[in-house]
Amino acid sequence: MMSDELRCVSQGFNSKVNMYEKYDVNGYRFHTEGHQNSRPGAKTINTGVFTKGQDDFDYYGRLQNVYELTFNTGPVELNLVVFRCHWFDPRDGQRNTPSIGLVEVRPSSTYSGSDVFVVAHQARQVYYLPYPCQKEVLQGWEVVYQVSPHGKLPMPCDEDYNNINPQTYEGIFYQEQENFGDFGLEGLEDLENDADTRGEIVTDLNDIDMLTKAHENEEPQSDDDDEPPPCEDPDALYARDSDSDDGHENEPQSDDDDDEY
Repeated sequence: MMSDELRCVSQGFNSKVNMYEKYDVNGYRFHTEGHQNSRPGAKTINTGVFTKGQDDFDYYGRLQNVYELTFNTGPVELNLVVFRCHWFDPRDGQRNTPSIGLVEVRPSSTYSGSDVFVVAHQARQVYYLPYPCQKEVLQGWEVVYQVSPHGKLPMPCDEDYNNINPQTYEGIFYQEQENFGDFGLEGLEDLENDADTRGEIVTDLNDIDMLTKAHENEEPQSDDDDEPPPCEDPDALYARDSDSDDGHENEPQSDDDDDEY
């Protein structure tokens, strides 16, 4: 026996449909490309759509229109929301690197099939980020990022805890939990009184004035420990006399009492 819902769908939907520029489903807020382009300076892009096909291909695209179909020719009334999308080519317009979870799409490619509609509840939201470095191998390709539903976090699965294969580097990188034992810090009690041992605590203004005058009367001490001590015998060293005016500084003097030859 055919159910009322199936009988209603079999008779087709109403020729009048409702269209929307934005639609909330599965914890996402989708915008059509027309609505997105009408928002100059928008901080978010909500047009990316992802769904998994029955042919085991992943389909990525951009939302173009949102239609609400009404089936009311039977004993019950049913409403169905579908997305019409521009899908990228799942073969030539997609690259996958499973070892690092990287998915790239070529937005300029187009899916050649005619089934461009998807039920709204089958859609997941993604966004596409172009490469800042436009090398030849990267030109025209954009990286796919999955969007988490609003108010929900992705549930962990067994694949999140796979170890890395050292031969192929396949798997998910993560930090394993290890027991490093207990450790403590010694000598913290000495640090509490460290401020008290670095100087005097003065609270009386008269004491402050007395200490200031005492420091002013102290002779400054030289910090240059490498300065050589002064020589006691001035004649022991040869030094240029910069104060001499005759231009014959420290020249050897002739002895008039010497015999001439």
